[in-house]
Amino acid sequence: MWTGFARAVRIVPWPVKWRVLRIAATGLLLAGGLLALLYHLPQPLRGVIALPLSLLIPVAVYAAWCLWPRLRWGLPASLLAEPPCPPDQRLRLSFDDGPTPGLTEAVLDLLRQHGVQATFFVLTHKARRCPDLVRRIVAESHTLGLHGEDHRVALFRSAADLKASLGRARDELSALAGQPITLYRPSHGWKNLALLRALRALRLRLVFWDHGVWDTDAPPVEILIQRLRWATPTQDAATVRPPIRPMILLHDGRDDRLTPPAHAQALLAALAAWLPSLRQTARGGQQRL
Repeated sequence: MWTGFARAVRIVPWPVKWRVLRIAATGLLLAGGLLALLYHLPQPLRGVIALPLSLLIPVAVYAAWCLWPRLRWGLPASLLAEPPCPPDQRLRLSFDDGPTPGLTEAVLDLLRQHGVQATFFVLTHKARRCPDLVRRIVAESHTLGLHGEDHRVALFRSAADLKASLGRARDELSALAGQPITLYRPSHGWKNLALLRALRALRLRLVFWDHGVWDTDAPPVEILIQRLRWATPTQDAATVRPPIRPMILLHDGRDDRLTPPAHAQALLAALAAWLPSLRQTARGGQQRL
C-alpha cells in the first residue's frame, strides 16, 4: 500500500503538491488559532464554543472522503469493481471524458498496434455524436464504462437526481454499445452518500484509479512519458496479481468539450513511446523501447 502511495505522490506535479501543502498548513494554523482562542476564553464560553467547533472534525473527514478517490473507507465490495487486465499486461489503462473524434480513434489505433487493452469511461452526450467510436471500443475488446450524461460532479446532488441522470445515461450507452453497462467512474473521482444510494439502486459499480498522470495539464511529452514510467510496476506482469496491478488514469477528452483537448498530441506521442513497454516478451521479460 505504502509503495503505491509513494509512487502516486512522486507522479503528482509540484504545483499541485505545493497547493496541497498550503491548504494543509492553512488548516493547521486555523486549528491552532482556534485552540489558542479557546484556551484564553472564560470557562463558560469555552464550553459553548467548543461543541460547534468539534462538529467541524467529522465534516472535514467527510469532505476529504468525498474529494479524495484513494479514500475508500466504508465502500462495500458490492459497489466496487476492478476491470480486467490481460495476463501479460503490466498495468491497466483507463481513459475518461471521451469519445472525442480526432483523438479517440488515434488512441484505439495505438492500443491495437501494441496489443494493449484499456477501459473507456465515456460521457453519453459525446457518445451519441459518434456511436461508431463506441462500437469500435467494444468490437476491439476494450472495456466500456459510464462517466455520466455530462461531466457534472456528484457533490451537492440528491440521490434522486443522480439516479435519474445515471439511469438515463446507462440505458442510452447500453443501447449504443449493444451490451449492458455495469461500470461507472464519477467525474474527478468525487463521491458522496447520495451517489452510493443511486449506484446501489441502478446496480452500477464504482471504478477508481491508482495513478493519475495529469495529462490534461498538457505537460511536455518527455514529462508525460516520465510520469507514465514512474507509474509502471517494475515486476513481471505474471508476478503481479489483480487487483494489485495498478490502473492509470488518462483522458481521451477534456470535461464536456467536444473538440480535441490541448494535451491530445502530447498524449499520442507519449503513448507511442510508452505502450511497447507494457507487454512481456515470449521469455517473460519486459519489452524494451
